[in-house]
Amino acid sequence: MNITTIGHVCIDNNISEHSSYRGAGGPAIFMQKILSQFPDVNLKIIAPYGIDFLPFIKKLPIYPQNKIQAKTLMYENITHGKHRTQRAFNRKCAKPIKIDDKIINIIKLSDIIIFAPLTPDYSPKYIQQALSYAKKGVLKILLAQGYYRNFKNINDVIHRDFIESEILLPMFNFVILSEHDDKNINSKIKQLSQKTKIILTLGDKGSLYIYRNNTISISTNPVSLNKIVDSVGSGDIFSASLAYKYFLTKNIRRSLKFANSIARQCLFHTSNDLRLNLAK
Repeated sequence: MNITTIGHVCIDNNISEHSSYRGAGGPAIFMQKILSQFPDVNLKIIAPYGIDFLPFIKKLPIYPQNKIQAKTLMYENITHGKHRTQRAFNRKCAKPIKIDDKIINIIKLSDIIIFAPLTPDYSPKYIQQALSYAKKGVLKILLAQGYYRNFKNINDVIHRDFIESEILLPMFNFVILSEHDDKNINSKIKQLSQKTKIILTLGDKGSLYIYRNNTISISTNPVSLNKIVDSVGSGDIFSASLAYKYFLTKNIRRSLKFANSIARQCLFHTSNDLRLNLAK
């Protein structure tokens, strides 16, 4: 199974429920930590990064490897209970990688393509161009969180309207949102689901699938706050797990249950020590 994530990696400075650390972050990194533990997965990451990210790369399957910038997008996440504040730095380094022959070849071989930007820098034109090289039947998934982010006082992350939704949603098989992306998400999701299949993550309440008049709600076993080690990246972990399971089964209910389970397991570990029990 060839899976390609396109979007952002970043350097995380995090203070979470019971963990504080600096390390590699961003959707592609959290997905890699999980997908590397699934059988028969070949992962590629297409994302801009800088010299300051080199200590975190090791054997990371990231492209490009010869067009390195000076700096990497950096995020600061501070979590208190169910409330998280975010700040972003080096945002000028978040511009997408130019699509070249290497990227085209990676896309052509992909069974699953996941777009996961942390800022709204990936334009519909860029995404349309990238997907034009995908083979027929490829599973296309968008994590839309970056399109809901704007920036105040240079670094503070604040809400942004997803103004690209009318163009972007029809390009994907699934678009994954969080209940925290938009405080009015419940009133908007019906309209969004007319364009494509929407997955809404609901934290300790599970997840929701909605497409036009069809709705599936899957609950999860909540974890008390005093037992959560680190929740940063849990939405990315959920998304990677759902993509993997859905590609294998084409069953959305089973895929939601599987993704809920994997995301829940990861709450008991730091981001540098994510261990799975796939038998659960």
